Amino acid sequence: MFKSIFGRLFWTNIIIIMVVFMTVAAAMSVFVNNYMSDRQYDMALKLSDTINYWTGFLQVENNNVRSRNFYRETLKGWADFLSADIIVSDLDGNIVETTNEDVTSVPQQFLDSVKRGEIIRQTGRFTTAYSGKIFVVAIPIEYYGNIIGGMYVNTHVPTLTKMTGTLLLWFLLSSLISILAAFALIYGQSMKISMPINKINKAALDIAAGNFDERIKVTSKDEIGQLASSFNFMADSLEKLEDMRSRFVSDVSHELRTPMTSISGFVQGMLDGTIPQDKQEYYLKIVLDESTRLKKLVTDMLEMSKLSSSEYKLNVTEFDFAELVRICVIGLDQKISDKSLELEINFEHDKIPVCADRDAIQRVVINLLDNAVKFSYPNTKIDIAVRCDSKKAYFSVGNFGEGIEKEDLPHIFDRFYKTDKSRTKSSSGAGLGLSFVKNIMVLHKQSVWVDSHEAKEGSGVKYTKFTFSLEKA
Repeated sequence: MFKSIFGRLFWTNIIIIMVVFMTVAAAMSVFVNNYMSDRQYDMALKLSDTINYWTGFLQVENNNVRSRNFYRETLKGWADFLSADIIVSDLDGNIVETTNEDVTSVPQQFLDSVKRGEIIRQTGRFTTAYSGKIFVVAIPIEYYGNIIGGMYVNTHVPTLTKMTGTLLLWFLLSSLISILAAFALIYGQSMKISMPINKINKAALDIAAGNFDERIKVTSKDEIGQLASSFNFMADSLEKLEDMRSRFVSDVSHELRTPMTSISGFVQGMLDGTIPQDKQEYYLKIVLDESTRLKKLVTDMLEMSKLSSSEYKLNVTEFDFAELVRICVIGLDQKISDKSLELEINFEHDKIPVCADRDAIQRVVINLLDNAVKFSYPNTKIDIAVRCDSKKAYFSVGNFGEGIEKEDLPHIFDRFYKTDKSRTKSSSGAGLGLSFVKNIMVLHKQSVWVDSHEAKEGSGVKYTKFTFSLEKA
């Protein structure tokens, strides 16, 4: 019953409603019972003035038959109205008038209270004329300031109980309707809460089984709706991650297979004599190049894992950013010359002090410069600039080439992402370089962005510009 969220919600609310209902019913029973007793008591007090007057009047007109008949009828009318017996006695307990002919005397305890001038209300036995318990209201009767007798209003307890039961019955009927409506509302709300959670659970199991297409329909803006939205966001992220992982495995497998095949083939050729002695040095250089390429790929993967670790700490120092950029440009001089590229360098200041991890930023600058050279058309220009504002320094590098397609721009910094899906020699690598750049900037709490647009309409040449920021010292 309580094993599911629906069961806990539904039955917990039902139990709460039932406890509240039974508590209210018990309180109502006591309240109504007391109310009916108080009503009888109050009516008896109001009646006592009339009985006092007519009883006193009979002291004078005792032999007047008409007066006595009127007195008797008055008592009878009040008795019918109150659904009770009205008995009038003198101080000796003798019955003066009664609406119940079976009552022939008054118990001594009531006579004693009347003689003392006390008004009492009590539930118990009255005389043998009554078979059960009676609710008695005893009131002294006065004549010219003297107590001459007593009036007793006797109500059968079952009569009071019947009136109480009638009121409680109406209460129960109205409460039953309310409870049924509450049951329906609780059931509906419990289902509304539990069903989306069940769907999310089922979708989570499907995703765990490898089905990343599962999504939850968001139908509300409450916590359940937010949970569904968060789940869908998680599913989207997992699907993208799985796509990148699959692509990465495919790319890395290709990158590893090619040099390993070359290395094993050339070494095998040397061992079995297929490659002559005089050409072995040439092929050993190829083997060395392929080994270096393998080493770089493995190193990049290890570095990416290191950067993604929460334990990685930056070694932040103050250094001259302009000088660092100059060093990086000089390091790529040979590659720049090989493609006959023109450099246009613009530094806003000769010295630009920044606070950052120098080695990490050097890697970012080299990566962006190397990409600019690699993807530039021969005999074009590369723009390199470092500018500042009041708080930050900005590095940018732009080149003319094939550029980046619009659909690739949002993913260019994603891990393992490659804009060239053909895996040609010119696009070797596992797509980790720009992910390094993004991770390093995130660790520095700085931004990096890219813009790629057609340099001249209809030319087919795009101008691509990468920019990142650093905190000034």
